[in-house]
Amino acid sequence: MDSISLTATYRVQLNAEFRLKHARALVPYLERLGVSHLYASPLLAARPGSLHGYDVVDPTRLNPELGSEDDLRALARDLHDRGMGILLDIVPNHMGTGPDNPFWEDLLANGRESRWAHWFDVDWESERSSLHGRILVPVLGDTLEAVLDRGELSLVRQGDHLRLKYFDRTFPVAPETEHELEGVDVDRWHDGKPGRARMRRLVDAQRYRLAFWKRASVAINYRRFFDVNDLIALRMQDPAVFHETHALVLRWIEDGLIDGLRIDHVDGLLDPQGYLDALRVEVAARRGRSKGELPILVEKILSPGERLREGWPVQGTTGYEFLNDLEAAFIDAEGAAQLEKDYRRLVGAHARGGIEEAALRGKELVLRAALAADVSRLTRLFQRALPSRRPADGRGPAAAIRHFIAALPVYRTYIDGRGPVHPDDRAFMDRAFARARERWGDRTDLDRLADMLESPGTEPAATFIGRLQQTSGPATAKGVEDTALYRYVPLASLNEVGGDPARDLGRAVEDLHRANRERRDRWPHSLLCTSTHDTKRSADVRSRIDVLSEMPDEWAQSVRRWRRLLAHNRPQVRRGAAPDAATEWLIYQTLLGVWPAEAPAHDAAAAVKDRVVEYMVKANREAKVRTSWTSPDDAYERAVDSYITAALEHETFVTEMAAFAGRVAAAGHCNALSRLLVHLTAPGTPDIYQGDEMWNVALVDPDNRRPVDFASRRDTLDRFHNAAESGDPAALCADMLRTVADGRLKMHVTRTALTLRRERPPLFTRGRYTPLDGRGEAQRHAFAFGRSANGATVVTAVTRLPGGLSGTVGIPTGLAWGAGEVIFPGSDVPRRWRCALTGLTVEAREADGGAALLAREVFLTMPIALLIAE
Repeated sequence: MDSISLTATYRVQLNAEFRLKHARALVPYLERLGVSHLYASPLLAARPGSLHGYDVVDPTRLNPELGSEDDLRALARDLHDRGMGILLDIVPNHMGTGPDNPFWEDLLANGRESRWAHWFDVDWESERSSLHGRILVPVLGDTLEAVLDRGELSLVRQGDHLRLKYFDRTFPVAPETEHELEGVDVDRWHDGKPGRARMRRLVDAQRYRLAFWKRASVAINYRRFFDVNDLIALRMQDPAVFHETHALVLRWIEDGLIDGLRIDHVDGLLDPQGYLDALRVEVAARRGRSKGELPILVEKILSPGERLREGWPVQGTTGYEFLNDLEAAFIDAEGAAQLEKDYRRLVGAHARGGIEEAALRGKELVLRAALAADVSRLTRLFQRALPSRRPADGRGPAAAIRHFIAALPVYRTYIDGRGPVHPDDRAFMDRAFARARERWGDRTDLDRLADMLESPGTEPAATFIGRLQQTSGPATAKGVEDTALYRYVPLASLNEVGGDPARDLGRAVEDLHRANRERRDRWPHSLLCTSTHDTKRSADVRSRIDVLSEMPDEWAQSVRRWRRLLAHNRPQVRRGAAPDAATEWLIYQTLLGVWPAEAPAHDAAAAVKDRVVEYMVKANREAKVRTSWTSPDDAYERAVDSYITAALEHETFVTEMAAFAGRVAAAGHCNALSRLLVHLTAPGTPDIYQGDEMWNVALVDPDNRRPVDFASRRDTLDRFHNAAESGDPAALCADMLRTVADGRLKMHVTRTALTLRRERPPLFTRGRYTPLDGRGEAQRHAFAFGRSANGATVVTAVTRLPGGLSGTVGIPTGLAWGAGEVIFPGSDVPRRWRCALTGLTVEAREADGGAALLAREVFLTMPIALLIAE
């Protein structure tokens, strides 16, 4: 079939409970919603029971828990029959370990002689004598000696082979040692002191080293996905590994089953450019020229000021940079600054230095702890690459490496030896070195590191740089995303993947327009996300929390009152009160974000309790201040659990939280609807996360991976379609606005905008982007832009900072806008416009040598408008 135009994607999380056949059943619904591509989580065989598919154990097979290849073909056929396609998520960086992975099993049994050893990124030359030539397997609950002394290791027979057994885990034994064990009584072989001695000799003879799981941070000798021990990294730079792991996906492309690819964690690869070049060549060879270029999108977290490399043969990113630019536009800059002052005053010394200090400390912590083994390996490679081969001075190369990575303002650089260092890389490195020298002052070692990065020169230097770049990304992900963004939370809606809570919010509107124009010019097919399986809060939760920036004083007063009200529920445990002040602040914002404002107060409290308790366990462990994943403080966690429970059983607190949520709910819905319309009409390709076409109140995973009630969504779309066909769209919209909490209006906006995109793809893909200014109330409270192509023009106009509109009660419409105007930059403007959402018309009028629309007419019955020039 011909190439399918990428106009909108819909992400589904496939697993044993939601299989390919369930996705197939969604196809007619997604077509009516206006989606062009079903965006599927990984399909390759993953660990049994995997809820996400990123722990692939066999890239040569379809995951049997998701269905058969016939099911995949049937899904593709149904989509293609409707002019739709599949965008598939693939995972080239890593695999899941364990007995379900035959390649890993062979590696454990045969070590470097394994026929699959070239797949895995193992440091066979580890400086640790106990590991030389072996791979560390950190799965034990204690030291190996203690485990052996307690007799917790045993020998079992599974099928035709003997295996080592540790509780519910088993491990292969090397072929030569298995041969020596032929005929033994496996039930008694390891009994008693002689048995333990035999077991020790057997364990020592293996090509792997079983170890206490806590040893991984300092001793592990294979690269991981971040710091996850059971996700081992692949050597995708090896052409053989590339072809062996991609053969099945490439066959699906050749067979016409797959219509686009999303590349997970591209920054983890040694050579992203080389990988993407190879992938593009292979895809083009299998797809054929007649079908056009297959879209390839990369999960690349762009830091503030960073741009996607234009030499990459891709259509764009997965859209986190858009998410953060859009978020900032709905936050009041002065109010956010006041919230931060109040937060710092409450939290005290722990908030000193703001998010910048929290990020530096978070990265340093991770590099010293979870990634210490990676830093040790880098240090060894650095020493080998020094021209003089003599030890460095100062605090040592390990400190210089840590400090450079901690100060680096991006996830990684892309020095690959193909040419001179890219100007962007040089600028980011210069900033990092300047910041590191100013903070730590270890100039000698930093200067040597800078010289090597600027002019690699030798193969050892290139090897070191490649490893350094593969380490800086995990350090940023774990040190900033999974530490700092949980530690420093004045306004939690700013703390998202790739976000910068310290950004200049006063320039948010200007920044969003600039980013939209650049995307239209450079990456018109790039995905635009607002909620994903990785976001810390769904867009609808963030929309409500954003409202706090418009009422900072009321929020601070409420927090002080609630802390006094619940003070007797804050016991003293190790290292102080539990919860601490920063945790309380986050608890209150989380409760406000997920509170069902339309429900009776006590019903709402009961509905959110378990979810917030679970979320705060994860949030506190990620913050690594009073508890962590590696060293959980049970007393602190129990105290936080009890505090949340007590709060949600406290009559006064529940009443006040319900009242506060009721006051901000309307403004939160207004923010959400405005964000939605910009998301669906801005340059790029909107990506809808499963269920997000109606209200989606979700926290970080696993909360955001709960099953979606698709039956109710289909029913809502059916009922809405029938009502729209027979009724007045303006009256219908007014009715939906009155009952905005039921989600019908969000679905209406989604369906209307996506249908328009599908009908007019050039308008939204390559159409000119024109920012529109405002006057009067519209200058501060409206965000608008035009899209035009081939004689057609549409205008997106939305409300921002709704609480500041004078006289507003609930969602602002009509007269709340006073004499405000949306201004066009020239006079050659269509006179008559029709709103695709309401069917109402509005006329442009002359204004100061140009043309303008009265805001009270644009927003007559709705806080948003999608205007089509007639």
